[in-house]
Amino acid sequence: MRPSVVIILGMHNSGTSLLARLAALLGLRLGEQVLTRADFAVAPAYDYWEHARITALQDELLSVLDRHWSQPSSHWPIPPALWDRPEVRRIEQALRDVVAVELAQAGGAPWGFKDPRTVRLMPLWRRILARLDAETRYLISLRDPATVTASFASKGQVAPADAEALWRRHYVEALAATQGQPRLVVDYDGWLERPEVQIDALAGFLGASARGPQALEAVRAAIDPTLRTMRAQQFQLSPLTLQTAECLRAMVGGVEPAARIDALLAAAGAADRRPAA
Repeated sequence: MRPSVVIILGMHNSGTSLLARLAALLGLRLGEQVLTRADFAVAPAYDYWEHARITALQDELLSVLDRHWSQPSSHWPIPPALWDRPEVRRIEQALRDVVAVELAQAGGAPWGFKDPRTVRLMPLWRRILARLDAETRYLISLRDPATVTASFASKGQVAPADAEALWRRHYVEALAATQGQPRLVVDYDGWLERPEVQIDALAGFLGASARGPQALEAVRAAIDPTLRTMRAQQFQLSPLTLQTAECLRAMVGGVEPAARIDALLAAAGAADRRPAA
């Protein structure tokens, strides 16, 4: 049997932590190295459910590529030639070793991980997963871009324009990288407004073995209504950001509007080719 990997994608502050936790409750293995509040000297507001080693390596790699989330260059395209730099190859090998160990420990059961940094590193992950001959599925966590922009700009101490551009970059690259692959877009607000619908969609995506009354009840109990700590205020988003958000909303629950996705990717590609002002 080919190893089974589920990768959770999304922008920082977009509900990827909640999605990882709920997926784990439905049977997805996250391994023993996940980050929770207990791992921090000053506890965050929620458990991150990120693989500690993968997160550390990806943080290092984004710095090597000059695309760290804290920098104004975070949302710039990454030239293909950079993926073959020796320091990038070194980190790639370290990530592959981590995944190989996790898959061996999973014993054939689906294993997955969550880290918002992953989206920007998908060309590298395609090489890793090909070498491991892994069958890969993707969960994409969507949250309102105005809310995320305001939240991430405040939390990360970055300019709102850079936060918005990084949101847009994450989702355009997530859609491009997962084209033709099994994927499910999940709406963060949907966990609070229509949890039963999203639980059913997530359980179905992860497989019939994930279903069951006890698992579903555990998921319901893990959805905290106080999680929606910030709502978007008046915030002027770019037309391309709005187009990206509308496309993703149309995909929630497993819909694949091919023409709409192609139009978005074409618009984003044209924007990248446009000379800077």
